[in-house]
Amino acid sequence: MKRADYSKPDFYARKAKEKGFPARSVFKLQELDERFHILRPALRVLDLGASPGSWMKYSAQRVGAKGLVLGIDRNPLSRQTLPNEVFIQADLYAVEPAGLRAQYELFDAVFSDLAPDLSGNKLSDNVRSFALCERAFQFAESLLKPGGQFLVKAFQGEDFDRFSKSIARHFDSVSTTKPKSSRPSSAEMYIYGKGFKRNRD
Repeated sequence: MKRADYSKPDFYARKAKEKGFPARSVFKLQELDERFHILRPALRVLDLGASPGSWMKYSAQRVGAKGLVLGIDRNPLSRQTLPNEVFIQADLYAVEPAGLRAQYELFDAVFSDLAPDLSGNKLSDNVRSFALCERAFQFAESLLKPGGQFLVKAFQGEDFDRFSKSIARHFDSVSTTKPKSSRPSSAEMYIYGKGFKRNRD
C-alpha cells in the first residue's frame, strides 16, 4: 500500500475539511488574525474575492451576531451563508465602491485574497496581481472607517515594494508577512495596514 502523503498542503486541506471550511486558506487568515489581532465581536468586514467562502465563514464566526461580513466574488460560494453574512456574486470591476457605501456604509476591515488566473508567465501574472491589489485598495479607500484595517494578498516581485509604499501613507503602520500555511512554492505575501487615515469626504 502506498504511504499517505502528509505534506503541508494536504495537511491544511484535510484540516480545513474537518473543521467545516471549504478551503485551506482559512488557516492563513487565522494565523494573520492571531498575529495582528484583526477581528473581534461586532466588526463590519468586507471580503473581496470571497469564494469559496472560508475567509467569510471564519470572519463571521469571529465578529459574531452583532457583526457583518459582506463578501464579493465573481464565483459562487460553495456553502450557505450564515445569518451575519451577505454575499454578492459579481466581478469587482463591475461593482462601484460608492454604491456599496450608500447601501452598507463603512467597514472596520477590508480583506482581499484575490489572485489572478495564473498563466504561467511570471511577469504577466505579477502585473495582473497588482492590478487586483490596486482595485482592492480602491474599495478600502472608499469604504474603510477611520482607524480601519486593510489586509491584501500580493505576489512578491518588483511591484511589491512600490505597492506597499504607496499605501503606507494611508495607515499608521504597514506590515508584510507570509503565513506558515502558504504553500512553500507560492510567491504570495500579505500586506496588513492598520489605522486607516481617512480624508474628509
